Amino acid sequence: GGGGGGTLHLSVTDPQQIGEGRNAHTYYRIDVRQGQYTADPIASVRRRYSDFQWLFQRLHAEKPGAIVPIIPHTQAVQISKRLSEELIEERRVYLEGFLRRVQVHPELEGAPSLAAFFSPDAEVFEAAKKANPGNGTDGLEDASPTEKVTEKVKHFFVKATIKAKVARGVSELEETPDGIRMEEVERYLSTLENHVKTLSKATLYLVNISKETSTTMHELGQSLFGLHQTYDPESATNNEDEPSDPPKKSPNLPSIKSISNVFASLSAINKVKHDENNSKVGLPVHQLEWHIKAARLAVKRRKNCQLTYTTYLQQIKNREASVDKLTKASNLSPHPGVHDEGIVSAQKLLDAAKQSANKALSELDSVTQRVFREMDRFKRNVDEELRKLYVSHARVQVDYSQQLDSEWRKLLPNVNG
Repeated sequence: GGGGGGTLHLSVTDPQQIGEGRNAHTYYRIDVRQGQYTADPIASVRRRYSDFQWLFQRLHAEKPGAIVPIIPHTQAVQISKRLSEELIEERRVYLEGFLRRVQVHPELEGAPSLAAFFSPDAEVFEAAKKANPGNGTDGLEDASPTEKVTEKVKHFFVKATIKAKVARGVSELEETPDGIRMEEVERYLSTLENHVKTLSKATLYLVNISKETSTTMHELGQSLFGLHQTYDPESATNNEDEPSDPPKKSPNLPSIKSISNVFASLSAINKVKHDENNSKVGLPVHQLEWHIKAARLAVKRRKNCQLTYTTYLQQIKNREASVDKLTKASNLSPHPGVHDEGIVSAQKLLDAAKQSANKALSELDSVTQRVFREMDRFKRNVDEELRKLYVSHARVQVDYSQQLDSEWRKLLPNVNG
């Protein structure tokens, strides 16, 4: 947001490494200020990289269907102290960006994990992590606390069976009336992903041309300077004791040394151009790819809700069959009432499954609407980010073309009209 007085400003700073070797980990300081330029933070906590990952997972669990910003993965291999410091700084930038996007995300407002994450009370945060260690166990987390352990296990295996059948293509998940619109969302993401892959490859190639050009021109400049040292017409002429026929001078041609200096300057300009282009164009291209991945994860969460709903519908069928079987057995039994207890128990389980299915359907509808709201914002953001990206690329080209042209002109002969 802007720098208004009511705007909370988040910053991730002061990374501190604790421990050594494989046990080493880094704590980052998170400051919350009332406005960007306020000196003293109103809150301050320290968190590890794994704590940010915990928050990412919990936001997905608490607000399924929300497009939670991605924390880009960085390889934590410490080849040297210098590389380690680079890694920590890269992570710091990514983590700060993650928190700032989460802060302004309309769908994530009020998520319980956010309050725990920013709590200055270490016990509150540790209790939250202990109670909710990431995503939880798939299939068991959505069972109500009153269900018996055996029923949780049954639910898990029914869900696993349905999941396997869907994966093999022999079964489908139960769909809601919004299913057709969800298919359009998935088609859009697939098409977008394919186009952005092509755009990314081509754009990064254009960004890296300046880096390659810089290296090539540096090599040219070095070689030309070496040639200048082997033979310099100016010094050769001055050193001759008896000047015979002096060599014919090509009018208005620069010396090899001057050409070498121009290539050295061109190399330096192209290096700076690459760095700026990479910052303003290369990184945003990667961020766009991460945004698409985040959108995919949101749709996947909706699929998980579908799977849960389908699981309860299957449990209803199973329990209806169980009640029907017990009822028939009771009708055929020569001992009236012998199956009554079993029928009552089976009916209670059937009623519980119906109640859970209704709750799962309500959750699925809620998540579906969240995905639709997110996708409307996502499409607008992608369109705007793409336009900004290529305007930035054009601006870099214009800014540096004048500097490059100025250097190249030093090599052109001065023609007096």
